[in-house]
Amino acid sequence: MTFSDMVIAFVVSSVVLAVLYPLAPRIGLMDHPGDRRKVHRHAVPPIGGIAIFSGLVACSLLSLPFAVPHLYGMAGAALLVLVGALDDRFGLGPRVRLVAQVVAALLLTLGCGVTLTALGDLLGFGPIELGVFSVPFTVFAMVGVINAINMIDGIDGLAGGLILIAFGTLLLLAPEIGPIQILLLATIAVLMPYLICNLELFGVTGRKVFLGDAGSLLLGYILVWALVDAAGPAGSIDPVTALWIIAIPLMDTLRVMGRRILQGVSPFTADAGHLHHFLSRVFHSTRKALILMLAAAILLTGVGVFGFLNQIGEAVMFYAALSIFAAYLLVARYVHSLSRALEQGNRQIVGEVT
Repeated sequence: MTFSDMVIAFVVSSVVLAVLYPLAPRIGLMDHPGDRRKVHRHAVPPIGGIAIFSGLVACSLLSLPFAVPHLYGMAGAALLVLVGALDDRFGLGPRVRLVAQVVAALLLTLGCGVTLTALGDLLGFGPIELGVFSVPFTVFAMVGVINAINMIDGIDGLAGGLILIAFGTLLLLAPEIGPIQILLLATIAVLMPYLICNLELFGVTGRKVFLGDAGSLLLGYILVWALVDAAGPAGSIDPVTALWIIAIPLMDTLRVMGRRILQGVSPFTADAGHLHHFLSRVFHSTRKALILMLAAAILLTGVGVFGFLNQIGEAVMFYAALSIFAAYLLVARYVHSLSRALEQGNRQIVGEVT
């Protein structure tokens, strides 16, 4: 992949954004503020994912060899973008998205051969071989990661920033540039126009766009594609390192879904209980919440990479990850109460002022 290919992909993504931005209101492809979990005040077009996928297709035609496995992978990506875009427009619901995620994961595992065959020495009693459970476990893991990225996409730049950290880490650890690394480089290139518009960087204002379900599902899909490939038999990392790379979205999603199940509601029910919602309320700034969460992601990714490069035992790193997750759950238990207290306090202050 050459630099000019990345530039072309960047341009294609930018052009698609420019073309779709004025068309989105006409076709009803707008994200309207409607409940308290949404922090934007005006309708915003969720067209980022369509633009990203368009740039990826262009880059694939330029840089990647014509190979059947890659076509299966891109077919899964196209399916998720299509279903995500329809969900952004018509609200298809979580069941349809879940079925699409399973089908896309099967395309990766059965069509591309991207599977986890072993989990390494996670428990300290020897390598865990998956055997006949390889494909089911891989599909389950893929759907979990895709949903984690989809669910954490709640404030400007968060999902995109976490993806950049993960992709950058995988590229640094890769021993050579192959098709997966080219895909990651292409995704970084096509992600930039979206981030510039979404975060209103470099003086670009009045063109805010969201990823939409099409974008978050697509990015989660490419991330898990790269992670499973890297943690596979001939990969560049071990499975436990992959957990550290996606620690923030994984911990947040598991906590939120667990809480919803305990409350007797669907784990896919949208609410304002994510970590980024709490931080945004505490600091009265989504940008500060974004910086804190990205900093935490860099820190945890750094710990995982440090353990991998220094050959610290997989079991040690796995139990360390579990300990951090347990500590996060403990803190989150009190954070939820603190969040409610802060909201009540703010309402009282507003009432006294008025």
